[in-house]
Amino acid sequence: MFFGISRSSRHWLGVACLFGIDFLLVWLSFLFGTLHRFGEPAWDKLADYSLGITLASLALPSVYYIGGLYSKVRTTEILPVFRWMLAGWATVGAVVLVIGSLDFSSRVGRGVLMASLIFLLVATAIYHVILHRAFARRWRTAVCLVSSAADERVVNLLNLLWGRHAKILGVISGGGYRATSDVPMKGDISDLSDGVSFEVDLVLVRDRHLADPQFGPLLRQMRYRGVEIVSLADACEDAYRAVPIDLVTENWLFRACNQSDLFYIKKVKRAFDIVTSLLLLPVLAPAMLLGMALVRVSSPGPVFFRQTRAGRLGRPFTILKLRTMHVDSEAKGPQWSGANDPRVFKVGGWLRRFRIDEIPQLFNVLRGDMSFVGPRPEQPTFVEQLAESIPWYRERLLIQPGLTGWAQVRYPYGATEEDAVRKLEYDLYYMKHMSLLLDFFILIETARTVLLGGVKLGKADDYSAFRENLKPLYPAAPKVP
Repeated sequence: MFFGISRSSRHWLGVACLFGIDFLLVWLSFLFGTLHRFGEPAWDKLADYSLGITLASLALPSVYYIGGLYSKVRTTEILPVFRWMLAGWATVGAVVLVIGSLDFSSRVGRGVLMASLIFLLVATAIYHVILHRAFARRWRTAVCLVSSAADERVVNLLNLLWGRHAKILGVISGGGYRATSDVPMKGDISDLSDGVSFEVDLVLVRDRHLADPQFGPLLRQMRYRGVEIVSLADACEDAYRAVPIDLVTENWLFRACNQSDLFYIKKVKRAFDIVTSLLLLPVLAPAMLLGMALVRVSSPGPVFFRQTRAGRLGRPFTILKLRTMHVDSEAKGPQWSGANDPRVFKVGGWLRRFRIDEIPQLFNVLRGDMSFVGPRPEQPTFVEQLAESIPWYRERLLIQPGLTGWAQVRYPYGATEEDAVRKLEYDLYYMKHMSLLLDFFILIETARTVLLGGVKLGKADDYSAFRENLKPLYPAAPKVP
């Protein structure tokens, strides 16, 4: 923690800072454009251009965010970075031209526009090359505390799968245990705490080390000497923006709920929901009307689909969506819905792919049944079934379900219990770190998901590999009623 802010939350503050710099660079570029064209800053012209510039200033960093240019683990190849930079640069020009064609009084002259875009391309190239070089370096060093053979297996796993996120310099032993792996030994924790220094950013521990009276005092002593102590669960949050269910404990859950900003949850989030929904309804109304027409001509039955879902604390509410399945789709009772569900008619599949069927849920958000961002609302029958077999599943009912959410933009449609576990791991991360910043970036990720037609896991899914190798090292977590 740093000034009460967790390491993972600092990530989002850092992304917001980079986002803000690119936002300001667009304005600075158009200021330079007017200076080049008129010989002095033309503030009146900038005022005329303000709508187009503001939208372009939001579009540029949004494109960069979607392209992963603010990620510490982005590609080390310069060509993909340059392609995304060109895409952002072209988007700025397109936004300004479109706004100018809709409102002629805000139209940017060719001389100002060309000078501004050239300056913007040069400025962002220099800025992002510097970031690229900074992020290409290893950005964190760590040692691991080991006091058992299982701890050593965790270290070997981290070395194998976490190389893009941290450089593990070695291990420190504790409790009389002597490491036998090839990872360099940096000493015993009792020796290090007595004043032996070493260059490292953090010490990775397991939750049981923090609760062990043999290690707790020594770890606190190291913390006050300037070394950050991070549990394996928190390290996974920082690296993968998710927390493996095997690492969740009662202690983690209490720290998670205690970290959330109650003022945001109780006041700001509701205001954010109302404002965002009111802004999006007129923008998305044409798409919703098109979807309604397509449902009407494609499948006999009602246009809208209504179903009971579990809301906050499990309270039932009626969700509203465009119908994408045949009317008798649940004649045999509730069933899992997957990406290639045979109950979905052809046009319905297209509506689901681009999330058009979910636009009517904005009325649920306005009514207070849902939040704009939160865990996906499930049918009460599924909630009961999953809570019986998945540890901590009921925790996701503590907050309002969402039209979109961290799990929805990070993991594709699922139709199995394992998919539900994966989504829960992202939901728990969101519940711990929910904030206005995170909600804003989830909206950007949602736009990417809609434009790309869904979430697709890459061939090299680091998090999937990590959690599958981690699972054998931990006993089954307890089932929680």
